[in-house]
Amino acid sequence: MTDQKDQRKLGQILVEQGMITSRQLEEALHEQKRTGRFISEILVSRGEASEEQIAQSLSQQLGFAFVNLSEMSIEPKAKELIPEEICNKFTAIPIFIVQGTLTVAMSNPLDVQAIDEIQSASGYRVRPVFGCPTAIRNAIEKEYRLKSGPQPATSSAYETPHGLRSEMKGRDPEQIAFLKQAASLAPVVEMVNNIMTRAVEMAASDVHLEPERNSFNCRYRIDGILYPVSQIPLEEQAAVISRIKIMANMDIAEKRLPQDGRIQMYAAGRDVDLRISTFPSIYGENVVIRILDRSGGILKLDQLGFQRHSLEAFHELIHRPYGIILVTGPTGSGKTTTLYAVLNEINTLEKNIVTLEDPVEYEISHIRQCQVNVKAGLTFAAGLRSLVRQDPDIIMIGEIRDKETADIAIHAALTGHLVFSTLHTNDAPSAATRLIDMGIEPFLAASSIIGILAQRLVRILCPSCKEAYSPSDELLKRMGIAKQSLEFYKEAGCKRCKERGYTGRMGIFELLIPNDRIKELTSQKGSAAALREEAIKNGMKTLRDAGLEKVITGITSVSELFRVTEDV
Repeated sequence: MTDQKDQRKLGQILVEQGMITSRQLEEALHEQKRTGRFISEILVSRGEASEEQIAQSLSQQLGFAFVNLSEMSIEPKAKELIPEEICNKFTAIPIFIVQGTLTVAMSNPLDVQAIDEIQSASGYRVRPVFGCPTAIRNAIEKEYRLKSGPQPATSSAYETPHGLRSEMKGRDPEQIAFLKQAASLAPVVEMVNNIMTRAVEMAASDVHLEPERNSFNCRYRIDGILYPVSQIPLEEQAAVISRIKIMANMDIAEKRLPQDGRIQMYAAGRDVDLRISTFPSIYGENVVIRILDRSGGILKLDQLGFQRHSLEAFHELIHRPYGIILVTGPTGSGKTTTLYAVLNEINTLEKNIVTLEDPVEYEISHIRQCQVNVKAGLTFAAGLRSLVRQDPDIIMIGEIRDKETADIAIHAALTGHLVFSTLHTNDAPSAATRLIDMGIEPFLAASSIIGILAQRLVRILCPSCKEAYSPSDELLKRMGIAKQSLEFYKEAGCKRCKERGYTGRMGIFELLIPNDRIKELTSQKGSAAALREEAIKNGMKTLRDAGLEKVITGITSVSELFRVTEDV
């Protein structure tokens, strides 16, 4: 029910505009308190004003837009975000979504409780606009009741029908209609929003929703490690997955093939992008949600964790006029973060910087950024062919995935452009051999590569609870350190770090800058091991060396270093 204070505020505006008298307002407020009806309805029923006059007058006075719902169509996706019961509760109806903002027609756009609840239910930032109460109720009736499919034939309003889990091979229109209705129920909406919001609050990079034979589990990936969070009631599995699919504009009828989608939502006080991936398993669809939280902004190069000498060398490298610089490492090793820090560093009005990304994670002023769209035919290779005709000085390619992309990137680097991209290899020397394995001529790889940066992310020990200890001689030997008196630290766990022992992550880096001998080895199809040996002779610090420095300085633990560098 609308707050009486809000009703008085609205009524007072009508008095100030001369539409009603103070006496009429007091009488209407008295009736509103007794009946729960809106001020506007009471005034209209008494013939003292028309609904549209009142709504338009108030909208002008308060600075809200006014919408005539009889002349508008409701966007289906917007409608599916808000359960009917919430619409009825606040006499409000969602109209459309634009750039992550949900526009909602409300009889009282000053109702903070209504806005908060709609925002929570939808996961979107809400833009309230004025609408006539009668028109809103008519729209609710038309959109929710007259257009709704068959009602669920279950004993509980929140139960999923028997056999709707993994046993269901296909979905007929009745089942689809039921899933849409189940997904819009308030408990399901709240459950999904809580999963997302809590993940953002805990700085999770991914949410995993995993069906098992007798359970439906939720895990968060925090600082690179998956942690169990909760078990979702098994009977809610289909409704929860359907809710996520509806929010991501995915096909809820398709459960036998993988799907990808995207959600823009407002969670934990900030705008976040969610990338949704579903994959069929024997017990139902597995859902992984990648969280792209832009609120932290773009880090500077000196905030990433570089050793001083590596930072100086890399800084000189990224200011060269042409060539290709590769950033390499496994998925989730921070490559994109590094590339954004680089772009932020070299971004000037004198340079034309263009990017091709999948997806665009941060928007940077004065840089032309393009997002890959495979469905529309805009692949990395296709986009790059057009991108080089945009008169670029600097090109950033999100990833080199195939020979065609590699060919165009190397040609650009050899024709006066500075090119940045990423590869998936375990160390820096392997990036050069990977390009050759893709089919790139060895002499072209040797001529174009001016630097390769391999990286990993190590978790940072919690400063509040980390525990000092003296490493054994055996451990020092394993790490290649001569016997000496050293103090290492290990994780413990406390309230501040939520008993994990770590808070946040930092990069460790391996920078290979080819000298003449390395270029010669590359052109001769030398092995990654041979390139590594020569690079170390030339002063390259390995990932293990960079990590060891952080162990000795108490930033991370030995076990964490071994965890992220066991493959190098």
